[in-house]
Amino acid sequence: MNISLLFSIASLILWAFSFVYVRSLIIRQTSKERILAEFRDEVDRLIADIDAATDRDIALIEDRVKSLKSLLEDTDKRILAYKKEIHRRTVEEQAYAELGRRQGRSVIKPEPVQDAPLFEQEKAATAAGSSAEPAENPSQPRFVRAETELKPKAPSFSEQVLELYLAGFSPELIASKLKVTVAEVDLAINVSGKKRNS
Repeated sequence: MNISLLFSIASLILWAFSFVYVRSLIIRQTSKERILAEFRDEVDRLIADIDAATDRDIALIEDRVKSLKSLLEDTDKRILAYKKEIHRRTVEEQAYAELGRRQGRSVIKPEPVQDAPLFEQEKAATAAGSSAEPAENPSQPRFVRAETELKPKAPSFSEQVLELYLAGFSPELIASKLKVTVAEVDLAINVSGKKRNS
C-alpha cells in the first residue's frame, strides 16, 4: 500500500509539473510580445524585399535613361552631319554653277584676218592723207577663213587647280576631279599662291 501511495504521489507531481510547463509554453507562444516580434520581423522582411525591388527598378530606369541619352546624342550627331553634308553639297553645286558661268564667259573668240591688199590700200591712203575710206574690191573678200581653226588656249594645270580652289573646292575633291594626287594639288596651290602674292 505504501508503494501504491508513493506511485500516486509521484504521478501527481509529474502531472502538475507537466501542466505548469505546458501552460508556460503556451503563454510564451501566445504572448503579445512574441506576436509583435513576429509581425515586426515579417514587416522588416517585406520592407527589405521592397527596397531590393525598388533598387533594381531604379537601376533599370537609370540604364534606360542612359541608353536614351546616348541614342539622342547619336541622333543629334547624325542630324548635324546630315546638315553639314547638305550644306557642303549646296556649296559644291553653287561652285560648279559659278565655274560653268566663268568658263562660258572666258571663251576666246578668234579675230578675223584681213587680207594683204586691203592692208596695203589702207596704208597708202593714210600716207596720202586722204580722209576717204579705202575702196573695197568686190572681187576680194574682206574677211577670209583661216586654214586651221583657232581654238582657245586651254588653261594650265595650275590655273585649273587655282580656279577650283578659289571656287571653294577642297584639295581632295580637286584631285578626284582632275585625276591627280592630293600632293600635286597642294603643290600647285602653294606655287600659284606664291605667284599671286609676288
